[in-house]
Amino acid sequence: MKKKIYVIDNEKDLQEILHVNLSKEGYNVKTFSSAEEALKIIEKDHPDLILLDIMMDGMDGYDFCKKIRYSEQLKLVPIIFLSAKSEEFDKVLGLELGGDDYITKPFGIKELISRVKAVLRRTCTKRNETGDNILKYEGVELHSNKYQLLVDGNKVKVTKTEFEILQLFMKYPGKVYTRDNIINSIKGEDIFVIDRTIDVHIMNLRKKLGRYKTMISTFAGVGYGLIE
Repeated sequence: MKKKIYVIDNEKDLQEILHVNLSKEGYNVKTFSSAEEALKIIEKDHPDLILLDIMMDGMDGYDFCKKIRYSEQLKLVPIIFLSAKSEEFDKVLGLELGGDDYITKPFGIKELISRVKAVLRRTCTKRNETGDNILKYEGVELHSNKYQLLVDGNKVKVTKTEFEILQLFMKYPGKVYTRDNIINSIKGEDIFVIDRTIDVHIMNLRKKLGRYKTMISTFAGVGYGLIE
C-alpha cells in the first residue's frame, strides 16, 4: 500500500511541485492550503507523514503540530517542517514541539525526498517493533512500544526526540555519546539536525526526570551518557 503524505502549505506552486515529485516516488499525496482544511479529515484519514509549513493564515504550523502531538490517534505521525524561517530559534522550537525534521526554504527536491524516505524508514521500523519492552533505571521506566516515560510511576510527557535520546542512553548505560553519535543514532546520517538541538533536548530531559536528572551525565569535551 502506498504511503500517504499530507502537504500543508499555502503556496500553491509549492503544493504542485511536491505533489508531482512525491507522486513520482510512489507516494499518495494530498495537498492542503491551511491547517484547518487538513484537520477536517485527518482524524478519519490518517497520513503516514506530514510536510508542514509554519507561516500560514489562521492556525500556524506550530499550533497544528501541538494539536497533532496531543492527539492519542495521531501523536506518532511524523512531521517535517518546511519553512522560510531559518533562525536557529525557529528550528529548535519546531523540534521541541515534536517535529521530526526541519527543512528551510528554498530547498532542493532531491534533498527533501531523501529526508522524507529517511523519516518514513525510521517510523516504519518503530511501528514494527513488538513486545512491551521496558527499560528501567531506579524510579525511571521507559516503555518502548508505547513511547511512554514513567517517573516514580507518573506519566511524563516527552517529545519523540527526547524519548529516543533517553532510550539510547538507557539501552547502553556507561557508554559515552558525542553529539554526532546521538544525531546519527536517533535520526540517521541523512537527516539534518543542528548541533545545539541536542543540548536543548538534554536540558529538557533533565527537567522532566526530576530527582533522577543526574542519571544523564555530561562528559566534558566529549558528550553525554547514562551513568552505570
